[in-house]
Amino acid sequence: MIQKKTLGVMLEGGYEFKTASRKLMQIHSGKLNVKIEGDQDWTFITEGMDFNVPKNSSFCLEVLELVNYTCSYFDD
Repeated sequence: MIQKKTLGVMLEGGYEFKTASRKLMQIHSGKLNVKIEGDQDWTFITEGMDFNVPKNSSFCLEVLELVNYTCSYFDD
């Protein structure tokens, strides 16, 4: 069940996030690379794509161009 949703914009650059909740990140525009805790490689993500982040983990983003996104947080 979705706990909450946020909308956001990320500027070019590198970011690292930690999360207690499972997340679904939907990318509406822009380009980025994502590396989720435990992954060996970066994954390229562009508009129309999404990715999941497990609860109690972290992930790194390398934003290549302005990104608009929706993030859904799950309480499971």
